[in-house]
Amino acid sequence: MSDNPDTHDLNSDVLRLYSSTGHEFVLSRKMSYVSGTIKSMLSGDNSNFMEDQNNEIRFREISTPVLEKVIQYFYFKNKYTNSTTDLPEFPINEKVVVDLLLAAHFLDT
Repeated sequence: MSDNPDTHDLNSDVLRLYSSTGHEFVLSRKMSYVSGTIKSMLSGDNSNFMEDQNNEIRFREISTPVLEKVIQYFYFKNKYTNSTTDLPEFPINEKVVVDLLLAAHFLDT
C-alpha cells in the first residue's frame, strides 16, 4: 500500500476476500459490513488485525462457490435493506446449502 494519503483512502475502501482455494474476490469494505465477523475485524481506528491493515481476508474453510454466494448476499442485503419494494427471491443452489449455512453462521450474517 502506498504512503500517499490520497491513494490510501482509495485503497482502504477495497477489500479482498480469498476462498479456501485462493480465488480472490474484490469488493467494497462497506458491502462486507453485512458480516458482523468481518466488520469486527475491520472496525476501529486502532485495529490491530492484520486483515484491516492489509485489506484482505483469507478464509481457509470457505470454498469458492460458497464465498461467491456470500458476497452476492452482501450486495443483495445492502440493496434491499429498507427497501419498500417486494424482495426478489435470493436463489441458492441446493448443493451448497449446508456449507452456506455454516459460512453464514461463522460470518455472522
